[in-house]
Amino acid sequence: MNDPNDLKPILSHALPGIISYEHIGDGVKQANAEGSLVLSRHSSSLSEKYDDECDKDAILETELFLKRIEAKAYMHKSWTDMRRTLVYARTEVRFYNEIVPLLLASNNDMLRRQIPKCHHATYDLSGLIEEDSPTTDASQPSPLPENEEQKAALLEAKGGHMLLESLSPSRGYYQDSPITRQQSLACLKAVAELHASAWGDKALLKQINDRLSSAGGSYHLQFRNPKELQNMVASWNTFRENFLGLNEKTKILEKESVVRLGQRVYDMAEYVSKELTPKWDDEYATLVHGDYKGMNVFLPSNIDDDKLPIMIDFSCAGIGYGISDVGMHICHANLAADLENGGEEELLEGYLTALEEAVSRRKGESWKYPRDVAMRHYQLACIDYLRFILGRFWRSATPESFENKKSSKNTTLINRNVDAAMAFIEKVDKYLEVFEQEIKA
Repeated sequence: MNDPNDLKPILSHALPGIISYEHIGDGVKQANAEGSLVLSRHSSSLSEKYDDECDKDAILETELFLKRIEAKAYMHKSWTDMRRTLVYARTEVRFYNEIVPLLLASNNDMLRRQIPKCHHATYDLSGLIEEDSPTTDASQPSPLPENEEQKAALLEAKGGHMLLESLSPSRGYYQDSPITRQQSLACLKAVAELHASAWGDKALLKQINDRLSSAGGSYHLQFRNPKELQNMVASWNTFRENFLGLNEKTKILEKESVVRLGQRVYDMAEYVSKELTPKWDDEYATLVHGDYKGMNVFLPSNIDDDKLPIMIDFSCAGIGYGISDVGMHICHANLAADLENGGEEELLEGYLTALEEAVSRRKGESWKYPRDVAMRHYQLACIDYLRFILGRFWRSATPESFENKKSSKNTTLINRNVDAAMAFIEKVDKYLEVFEQEIKA
């Protein structure tokens, strides 16, 4: 009987001559997946040619990254939340197996260098989620039995994994958050290449819609637990009470329109989500990353070499407006001070210029993204992201929790940095007024 903890069968997809392996470091454990860096020893004569100059009988060492999602590890979650975790795995496997080859079919060398090489990806969700079940179907009835032993038996061996190239410091890459404005601009130029790769390609967009998601994004309203929206007003009132009077920056919480922010976000949530959810054949629809935080980009350690930023974690990829990725990235990874005095506008314009250049290159003719349309999409994206943060995180946020999380790089800055949170509130307050007036008109 095969040992389920033995990684050799998985590693052999990249290294047919695998001899042994060992884990490097403590691994990464996140809400929806676990990852580990693996150092593999393998025979060069039976493996892929990693070095044409090596002795064919030499024993080589190769670093790989294994991302795993085991369904049984999420038994404690509600079915709605467990299903979201499992379809994330399905989406990312399909992205690497089905969509990436299509994106790179046109010899897009720039994008090829900005997506990690995937040696093997697979999933098994049989008995849990049908193959043709839409990613966005959060209302799917639970298939899980009440009996805990039966539930555990059904979930055994269900889940998925991806075996990817290593992007560790030893390979010349690093992750960080917050990042500088120039680093953020490099990240935004990278995602512009991703967006441009599917722009206007109706056949490809239809496949992304059907096989990944009709609504890309980790925080899309269709994915979220309904309680987040139901408790929106109470969550805001608690947050405001907890931070009011903390420092000079929190004076924004005294503004009359901001006092009502929770109710305003609640009232606008459905409208904003609808306006931010294009159909696959809409004019500005494209492939979106869906979770474009700073820690989902590996930056080259040496800016003088020819390495490019590499994007990871495509579990929330799908159809959307590309600028939604921009909205999340900017507030997730940039300090408020870096966005002042034209800093935010510089990032937006840098992204839009890179997108226009990439789409024009792909189309073979000049293409422009009207700035009024782009700004409307950006404002919607910011409001929608606040809806998610407010419903999911701020209901229990306090100055103490911000302090405890201040060094947590995977946590959005607006949930661990008071200045960032207040600046974002002030911005969204203004954006909400734009669309409130739009609805009245």
